[in-house]
Amino acid sequence: MMLLNTILPLLLSFVLSGPEQLRLQQDIQKDADLLRSSRYFISDNTSETASLQTIQNDLQLFGLVSNLDLSNATYSERQQGPHQVKQWKFDEGDLYSITQIESNIHLDTVITQRYLENRPPSQHRITNDFTFRTYQVATSSDPDKLVYLTEAEQGLLAYKLGEKRVEISYTSPKRGLNDLLPEYKEEVQKLLKDYSSSIR
Repeated sequence: MMLLNTILPLLLSFVLSGPEQLRLQQDIQKDADLLRSSRYFISDNTSETASLQTIQNDLQLFGLVSNLDLSNATYSERQQGPHQVKQWKFDEGDLYSITQIESNIHLDTVITQRYLENRPPSQHRITNDFTFRTYQVATSSDPDKLVYLTEAEQGLLAYKLGEKRVEISYTSPKRGLNDLLPEYKEEVQKLLKDYSSSIR
């Protein structure tokens, strides 16, 4: 609640029109619908009683970000490998930038499955296509203030609100997701650090 009270006036000062090229609003709605129809576990470093309701409450803040007026921001776009990076920078105020990274990744790998029983390990080939989108909101004092990670078919995977970190683990994950996700997170984190290195 303290975080919401701190950042809410900042965001409201920019809320004027629609999301333009920012896809966050559509993703929030999609993810909310998927969460209501999926089974999952929630990891929240600030609470042992995290629930769908607490996630919905947190997503209200991301909803405000999705409705910011971007017409006065400086827009840039770059393709880096499978990652399309879009960024909006603000010249004034505490809000520094909003970054959207859309990543289209084809997974084609072989994994080795080992068993507890006295059975030899077996190898399985996994192929699948993923579309990830990562959003980062940077302020003048914190380059990583808000972060939101989603996959087009699976839904919400993780988000960060200040010191609060939440991860969603699905009981029936998309094939190959758990094999790809750690590497993807690491790669995108490096990208975000590059883009937020010039904080005012």
